[in-house]
Amino acid sequence: MKQAAAVIILLLPFLVLSSPFAQTRQMTLPAGDIYELRIQCGAGSLYLTNADWQDNIRVFAEIEAEDKNKNAYQEFPEKFVDLSLERKGPRALLKSDLKKSILNSVGPLFKPMDAKINLTIEIPPGVDLFIDDSTGPIHIQHFRGHIAIKDGSGGIVLENVTGNVSVSDGSGKIFMEDIRGNIEIKDGSGKIDVDKIGGDVRVTDASGEISIQHVDGYVTVMDESGEININDISGNVMIRSLGSGELNVERVKGQVFTDN
Repeated sequence: MKQAAAVIILLLPFLVLSSPFAQTRQMTLPAGDIYELRIQCGAGSLYLTNADWQDNIRVFAEIEAEDKNKNAYQEFPEKFVDLSLERKGPRALLKSDLKKSILNSVGPLFKPMDAKINLTIEIPPGVDLFIDDSTGPIHIQHFRGHIAIKDGSGGIVLENVTGNVSVSDGSGKIFMEDIRGNIEIKDGSGKIDVDKIGGDVRVTDASGEISIQHVDGYVTVMDESGEININDISGNVMIRSLGSGELNVERVKGQVFTDN
């Protein structure tokens, strides 16, 4: 039976800080029969973790804006923020962004770079995750489910994840630790550091240092520039399209192959 989307939005007390002003909203959606959460978010940080004790998806959205006019700021979320959590069949969709076309038309009071939305998300285990993020740090920990991330810029930290992980990143440091699944990373620039991986690791990188260690499966790296350090690998290691930068490979139980 198709279930109707149910969303609860609470406006928490307005907080007046020296700068910026901040306002927090809470959204709740029952997670029954939902197998995937899709997040489309703009500027701001994102923190996500599993909550074993609940059957709902809960989102805490902190809206920040730089301005000295308190009255104007109180109207800002209603007029210029696109924030929603709803069900689309077996998926949940979270949107969190600024209405930039409106912001650009209202003059210098609020500009897109003056505001951001910081998200804290609690989700029951077993729901897969897809994130389309423009800018800002991403931190996911204690998560059971597959993860796919498309990110423009900002650091990415994944810790204690059971499931496959796919990341397509423009720039920013990537750190992954204790991942029980396969990993695929496509990165433009920024350091990549992965440790304690229970599956295969595949990295395609344009620039930046790469460190891969303690991997139970195979490792494949395609790199244009930057130092590469690989050690303590149970499977084979394949280095393709090795660019500039030092290569260090140690303690590999399988075979090591290079195209060069």
